[in-house]
Amino acid sequence: MKMLVTRPQHDMTVRYLSYWAEEIITFAQEKGMQIVDLQGQKANKDDFEGRMKKLEPEIVFLNGHGSEDSVTGHNNKALVEVGKNHEVLKDSITYAVSCDSGKLLGPNVVKENSNATYIGYDDEFVFVADGRYISKPLSDPKAQLFMESSNQVMISLLRGHRVKEASERSRRVFHEHYRKLLASTTDADSLQMAQCLRWDMHHQVCLGNGDAKLEV
Repeated sequence: MKMLVTRPQHDMTVRYLSYWAEEIITFAQEKGMQIVDLQGQKANKDDFEGRMKKLEPEIVFLNGHGSEDSVTGHNNKALVEVGKNHEVLKDSITYAVSCDSGKLLGPNVVKENSNATYIGYDDEFVFVADGRYISKPLSDPKAQLFMESSNQVMISLLRGHRVKEASERSRRVFHEHYRKLLASTTDADSLQMAQCLRWDMHHQVCLGNGDAKLEV
């Protein structure tokens, strides 16, 4: 089994995503998967397209900024874009932690192949970070609630759950954290964080063949 991961690191937002993706990479390695990790400047269109075509990965994990019709890599340059190279994802299970790409990119990917799947967000993916932990994202207790919820998609897929189940499990974790924060009185940011968790939960979309799964 093969997995391709993109992890640009040129600003704080994508650096957080990159660090938290390490949990998924480690878990996939424990499962014996072959992994191509396009980290930092390696998250560029040429390397992405080349590795996709050569590796033909069963699963693709995209981390980066995005728009309705694209997901970007290093320095916000498009890696995959509707009408240019979106068909490169048509044979993979894709999870994109990226703003807006579930609105146009995802639907176009799954339209190319009846078995294609795309989990992403059809509006902004938001999270709250604690400024004291910018240099050590994995220790950030506020960001942890968002990243754990999001990462549940990949963890579930790597455990062999179907795509629709992986999305449902992730949404449940978002909801659990949301409910706990609503009941919290210890953190002044609890209400804002709860609202953001609920936002992500409602804007996560599961497109295409929801019964697809990895044979792990």
